[in-house]
Amino acid sequence: MSVVVVGLNHNSAPVDLLERLAVPDDEMPKALHQLLNYEHILEGAVLSTCNRIEVYAVVSKFHGGAQDLRNFLAEFRHVAPEDFTDRLYTYHDDAAVHHLFRVAAGIDSMIVGESEILGQVRRAFASATEEGTAQRVLGAAFRKALKAGKRARTDTAIARNPVSISSAAVDLARKAFADSSLAGKKVAIVGAGKMGRLAAQALAAAGASDVTVVNRSQERAQDLADAFGATPLPIEELSNVLVTADIAITSTTAPETIIDERMIEEVIARRAAGSTLFIVDIAVPRDVEASVRDIPGVVLRDIDDLRGVVDANIGSRLSEVSKVEEIISSEVASFTEWQKSSEIAPTISELVARAEQVRVAELTKLSGLTPEQSETVDRVTKQMVAKLLHPALEKAKELAASKQGHTYLTALRELFELDDEDS
Repeated sequence: MSVVVVGLNHNSAPVDLLERLAVPDDEMPKALHQLLNYEHILEGAVLSTCNRIEVYAVVSKFHGGAQDLRNFLAEFRHVAPEDFTDRLYTYHDDAAVHHLFRVAAGIDSMIVGESEILGQVRRAFASATEEGTAQRVLGAAFRKALKAGKRARTDTAIARNPVSISSAAVDLARKAFADSSLAGKKVAIVGAGKMGRLAAQALAAAGASDVTVVNRSQERAQDLADAFGATPLPIEELSNVLVTADIAITSTTAPETIIDERMIEEVIARRAAGSTLFIVDIAVPRDVEASVRDIPGVVLRDIDDLRGVVDANIGSRLSEVSKVEEIISSEVASFTEWQKSSEIAPTISELVARAEQVRVAELTKLSGLTPEQSETVDRVTKQMVAKLLHPALEKAKELAASKQGHTYLTALRELFELDDEDS
């Protein structure tokens, strides 16, 4: 067995490709069950965020499993393989686990130390656990990853002056104005989920006071608005809100765009002459139709544009990366040790049981022995089997703990046909 991850992220793919491959929350159960239908996939989990789409799996064979994961991405989202395979990264075993831990710790993110990713990893694990697709090995890997992510934030300063995609979006909007201030600006938050809440926090910190929350669920809009002194409105009022807004930050989980070219053309026609509507779309899939950026009077920015946002405190966080890497290395070593020991233990038990089965079968062929003789033969053959197996088992334990442990373990199981169902 191998742990494998195949994926794309903000470093390897543009936002339009990430959104084509993104798995919406309501489709995650279906995706996970489809993933487990592939020949070499034993366990699986999918991490889909605005910055990445990654599939983690425990596979029976590395090359076959990696191909299964690539096929899954293409087939589940109906995207031609040639559109993304040259942008994929693939890691296996220790490298795959190390990558997962780096993701959870926030040092593989577009913005180092960002705050959302740990919760996103936790939700991906919860979904896989609920659907029964993350079991012994992948479950242990994700639990260790969450532990590493928590340690990174409590034991280092990687999350000092915390930032997020949402706060970067607010910073981008702030810099769009000559005075770099949001005081007096009318701001619309479209989407009342985690990203919208983080945007509200960043807006409050930046001095924005005239904020409207637009959301499909009026209850969630009300909750977010109450927390930040904003005005809640239903999604049906979106176009009216945009008529008077200076800034709109969108972060819904809608599967398709909710702001299209026709809507914005009508909005611009109703706006004050000479005013500019600044939109930052941080949703994946995108909330705003790409052609909106060509409409006069509109400035549209998306995830790709956030790559150029320079955070004032990034230097202090980057200096903490080496400390986070030490934590990750420690947790990866702990996971690897657990995995090797947990794999060798059942193998040894099966081998001992197989030897005992052979010994007992051969004893049944003996006849004419007295009870005393049978007892003696039983005791002597047990001792012989134990002495024969002992050095081999001790060596197996030693080799299983080595870098090539999985290879030795596989060889041991094949030599004694421990995976042969007919044996």
